[in-house]
Amino acid sequence: MGNLEKAKGLFREMEDGGVQANVVAFHVLMDAFCKRQRLQEASELLDLMIQKGQYPDTMTYTTFIGALFKQGSIEKVYGLLDLMIQRGQHPDIVTYNTLIDALCKEGRMEEANRLLDLMINRGQHPNAITYSKLLNAFFKERRMDEANRVIGLMIQRGKHPDVVAYNTLIDALCKDGRVDKANKLLHLMLQRNEHPDIVTYNILIKAMDAYNC
Repeated sequence: MGNLEKAKGLFREMEDGGVQANVVAFHVLMDAFCKRQRLQEASELLDLMIQKGQYPDTMTYTTFIGALFKQGSIEKVYGLLDLMIQRGQHPDIVTYNTLIDALCKEGRMEEANRLLDLMINRGQHPNAITYSKLLNAFFKERRMDEANRVIGLMIQRGKHPDVVAYNTLIDALCKDGRVDKANKLLHLMLQRNEHPDIVTYNILIKAMDAYNC
């Protein structure tokens, strides 16, 4: 806490001395406020940046967005995202992944799905982290059709799930009694030259025995 107060004092001293703070200086202070969840001060700093003609960059917005999510201020996040876009700052993959991760942790999967569609429509390509966050959340909630959709989307966009992702989905389908669908996924793996491992076959053999397939 003491170091942050010193940093604030130095920032004021710099401004009072006629030295104009740049985006980097603002971001450092913003990051410090956000790490300590001092979000009112972070919000005031954002306003001050704009007043001073130092428009926040994508990294600064993303830092604040992540802190707002941790506090549970979801609606404020959407407001900040709108402000960001209005000011010509387009969310990057880090921003979208931060948002999707937070929505998944909150169990707000419909919103996470809509955000995935939005980022694609705006020309931002999901990466392995994006897909991983969504798949883990869908697996956890046993929402297999939606997990399957994400895997289909990955393949369509040239991102191939690894054997761990396939095994997780196959296991979840088997536990849900959908052994036929799990078998179809195995055949899809083979068609796409993805090599099942011993874990894949053990999952299916166990499920076939349990359900007398």
